Amino acid sequence: MKKYYDRTWKIGELAKMFDINVQLLRHYDKEGLLVPGIRNPENKWRTYKYDQIYPLAMIRLLRQLDCSLDDIGDFMHRRSPDLTEKYLRRRMKTIRAKYEKLLKMEAVMNDRFAMVNREMKYAASDQIFEYSEEEIYYIEIGGIEDIFVNELFYLYPTLVFYTGDDVRFAVWIPAEETASFDKYSDRLRCLPIDEYLVGFHKGPHEKLPETFERIREAAPGILDEGCRIGDTMICIDIIDQFIEADRNNFVTKVMTKIYRD
Repeated sequence: MKKYYDRTWKIGELAKMFDINVQLLRHYDKEGLLVPGIRNPENKWRTYKYDQIYPLAMIRLLRQLDCSLDDIGDFMHRRSPDLTEKYLRRRMKTIRAKYEKLLKMEAVMNDRFAMVNREMKYAASDQIFEYSEEEIYYIEIGGIEDIFVNELFYLYPTLVFYTGDDVRFAVWIPAEETASFDKYSDRLRCLPIDEYLVGFHKGPHEKLPETFERIREAAPGILDEGCRIGDTMICIDIIDQFIEADRNNFVTKVMTKIYRD
């Protein structure tokens, strides 16, 4: 009776046994990661020996740990108990860091959607009103050419400061998280508790000046005598390109500081 360790498997049989694609085994062969023990010289058919089963199992495990094929190839030819332990511990450390980053992203997204739901209650009305805003902590990014390479832009609500023709971008971060942004400590800023004239812009960002003008025109009828608004319009993206495909449905909160002489 043929012992199991004397058995061989054709490429399709091995692929079925591991529930993987035949093309993947061909790729491993091409990369030198798992070369079949037997190759028919006439038809080039691949046949695998018993002692290749566990290396394939190890390769599959390492791929689940998000190891690159280059790393796996280097490791597989040198592995020993000591090296394997060190290698896997490094991988688990990397995976834990990614896991913690994903948890952080989940928390940030939860906060962002909570903000969207909260602000949309006000945005439902086209009114312009006075509002006492809590402290707003933000990190300066720069101009339009700077935002897309900054990781924070993809997570936190965008603030845009319009002062005449000058436009500066920033991201709004929760007050309780300010201590965790050491990397950006030199760009961390705070708008103190203050009173603002607030309105909501609905539509493409390029039409924001229309809402700016609407707020300026409404200010004399809303503010007390002796009050005025500032030159800077602060825009906070509520519904933007990350949430909505149709630009006509964008919603932006527009604030400008109230000065009382």
